[in-house]
Amino acid sequence: MHGKRFPDEPDLFSFFETEPDERFEKGMPIEYQNLTFRFENQDERFVVTMYLGSQELTLKAVRKKDGSILGIYDFKTVQHVEIKKDNQDEKELLIIVEAYGDFMTTVEITFLPFFSVMVKEHFSEE
Repeated sequence: MHGKRFPDEPDLFSFFETEPDERFEKGMPIEYQNLTFRFENQDERFVVTMYLGSQELTLKAVRKKDGSILGIYDFKTVQHVEIKKDNQDEKELLIIVEAYGDFMTTVEITFLPFFSVMVKEHFSEE
């Protein structure tokens, strides 16, 4: 976990391939903006809401075919967000949800080529 804590505006545009519901506020750090991105892959629709100043990130995933909810993920202790993969065929985020003592909890969310979520708790030295 080196470098900046959260992706900046151009990185978020590139990753989500859309603008947020409310435009970015010029001159305001990304952590203090409430951002909602709506996007989709071949089979699913996603809504990601971030208010990183309050360490919050919410993801809702819905199956296009029948509108069924695949998952609602609501994180209240986001320490770090990193874009791991951002290209035409692969989109993946790494979120460090909490770090305490010798342990940290990470969430790896893949949007392309298919949707998956992996939650891991491991030693911080890993």
